[in-house]
Amino acid sequence: MTTESQAGHTDVWPFPRDARCPVLPPPRLAELRDSSPLADVSLYDGTQCTMLTRFDDVRDLLMSGNVSSDGRKPGYPYISEASRANRGGRPTIDRLDAPEHDHQRFMLAADFTVKRVRQLRPFIDELVSDLLDDMQSRGGPIDLVKDFAEPIPAAVIAKMLDLPLSDADFFLDRVQRWMSDTNDPADIRQAMADISAYLENVIDERSTGDADDLISRLVRDQLVPGNLSREQLVLTLHLLITAGFDTTANTIALGTASLLQHGSAWRELAENPDDELVDTAVEEIIRYVSVAHNSVFRLTTGPVGIGGEEIPEGRAIIALTMAANHDPAKFEHPDDIDIRRDAREHLAFGKGMHQCLGQALARVELRSVFQALPRRFPNLRLAQDLSSLTFRSSIVYGVDSLPVTW
Repeated sequence: MTTESQAGHTDVWPFPRDARCPVLPPPRLAELRDSSPLADVSLYDGTQCTMLTRFDDVRDLLMSGNVSSDGRKPGYPYISEASRANRGGRPTIDRLDAPEHDHQRFMLAADFTVKRVRQLRPFIDELVSDLLDDMQSRGGPIDLVKDFAEPIPAAVIAKMLDLPLSDADFFLDRVQRWMSDTNDPADIRQAMADISAYLENVIDERSTGDADDLISRLVRDQLVPGNLSREQLVLTLHLLITAGFDTTANTIALGTASLLQHGSAWRELAENPDDELVDTAVEEIIRYVSVAHNSVFRLTTGPVGIGGEEIPEGRAIIALTMAANHDPAKFEHPDDIDIRRDAREHLAFGKGMHQCLGQALARVELRSVFQALPRRFPNLRLAQDLSSLTFRSSIVYGVDSLPVTW
């Protein structure tokens, strides 16, 4: 089903990426950013939606008080039946409005402050070093996704939640099945049920004692006094695991691939891995790959002024951070990766009340990776053409495998 937009064109979301450079946003988004920054699109079920592609418009929407993130509300947009199955009706922090959102965010905030997550840096550095040693001893080619990118955030979130690292494969499988935009809804619901059953057992185990891990404190301080229901706690832990496992892993993989496609950037990091350059490079990598590409969906709760136009109440909106982060009005030559660019204002972590809670943790992990990996493997290269790889259709964009050698 399609709808004629105000600009006179017809569009159905989603748009395919360009196989020649699948890391970049779909080319159609650049066309819309120029011609119809508030584009009318039709979703799979006929829902009419306004799609935003310009940096300023996406930022302004994220800061607006007249929009809802609650996916249970009638008219809230979903891009597929699978997406509706895995997100609809589940009030996780990223799909809650105030005041429920504020309470749940506050109870987690202390564990994700810059000061707290920086205390994990020695653990992360040692983990990265051990994985690089293993790569070196085995020799190439290896799959950078399975052998390096995924084990890092899996080990970190397991440490924070005091979960066995041996369970990482279970979570990786269930998370990827749950996050897919194309899987059968029954498979998605089963993946969610598997994770929920696991977490229910963990909550039971942590219901007594005075351990100081994050789950034990949430049970003791939130569940037992009745500040949080058991269902809400399961959903909160599910979100932490999902975000902790997948987003950083995909940023590592796609960031590495992007740097290797721009060889001068890789060589510069290999030769000059100082803290300041690595920090700048990490922000540019996060901007460039924008892995949370299908995350900002909203429903207006009142009129919202965007780009000199008024979007009425009750309108579904998709604000595409991947398009905003490649807006040439904000970032010069945005489709080039420039590790000396000041990209700190990117929107990859969102903005406003729903800005990513785990962004400080992600930065610590990425800094460790991109300080060590180019230095240890200055001659790293892709062992397979990027356009021939399989990319995931999911809430978080990624690649199934990334063969590399040296």
